[in-house]
Amino acid sequence: MSTQTLSSVAIGVVGQYSQVGKIIVGTYRTGAQRLVEGANTRYVSFLTERKLPLVNDAVKARLLTLQQKFVGLVDGGITTGSDGADKAIDLVAGGVNGGIERLAATTDRVQTAFDTTALSTVGALTLPVAQVSLAIASRAVEGTKRLSDRVIGVQAVTPEVAVKAKRVVKKAVVGAKAAAKRSVKARG
Repeated sequence: MSTQTLSSVAIGVVGQYSQVGKIIVGTYRTGAQRLVEGANTRYVSFLTERKLPLVNDAVKARLLTLQQKFVGLVDGGITTGSDGADKAIDLVAGGVNGGIERLAATTDRVQTAFDTTALSTVGALTLPVAQVSLAIASRAVEGTKRLSDRVIGVQAVTPEVAVKAKRVVKKAVVGAKAAAKRSVKARG
């Protein structure tokens, strides 16, 4: 197992939350497209299966053509918007990760220049809290995936699963607090 640093854990947290964002965007895209497809199916069914006054086959054909164009525009808007959101998530995550890496490099340079390990010590003391954040972010990804699956219709999320997720997060927090106390006692 590799040694974790504060910056590697922070980058992991950013990665987890960007994954949550992408799952949400994907769920929006799928749900919205399913909604448009359902509305289109019902409209086409309504138009073709009923005898409507003053609406002959030529008018129906034009209405269906207009409907298809409208559905194409709406679907294109959904796709464009969700693709833009995905790119924004990547851009923000990349910027944050770059900032974390620059901060870590600057910290290393300062420690080398002043021949000190004070900043590394502070980072090591805050590492357990960062690990809790990473555990919470990982649980957020898992929960978001389950909720997304439910919205999309893949599987149902039961109340028992939600309660279990809360217990796991609580256990991780308690464990991280204990590890932080042990770390502080060991150092001083």
